[in-house]
Amino acid sequence: MSTEKITAYPEITETIIEGDDVVSVTQGNYDLDKVIAHVNESIAMVKKYEEMGYYTLAKPEFVSEVITTFTDLEVSKKEVIRANNFMDVQGYQECNRVWQLPDEMKVQVSQMLYGFYITFDSENWEDFNVEPIEESN
Repeated sequence: MSTEKITAYPEITETIIEGDDVVSVTQGNYDLDKVIAHVNESIAMVKKYEEMGYYTLAKPEFVSEVITTFTDLEVSKKEVIRANNFMDVQGYQECNRVWQLPDEMKVQVSQMLYGFYITFDSENWEDFNVEPIEESN
């Protein structure tokens, strides 16, 4: 049994820009209970695929399969910024992804992101805990 702790940040759905400033960032509709439910659903999905023989080359892993494949969570702020899913970016030309913004705006976005710590047992995935990351600014 090995306990691991990772960070998880909901992906961005909307960013509002006024002039050179990012005034609002909306991430997926997540609170603590929704993250727990989402991770539980993803664990069930991976277990189902494993029973079906989907993972023939390597055993599934909590972070790569549960978090990055089946959830709308990313393991770092950098990965949230890099996400290639469609985002509603208002106030900046024809941009529809945060990674297309100038570097200064990406830094502003990064500073506005909220996330969670997920502590889990690498053998028994059902034993996990989620807590908000308390940023000190």
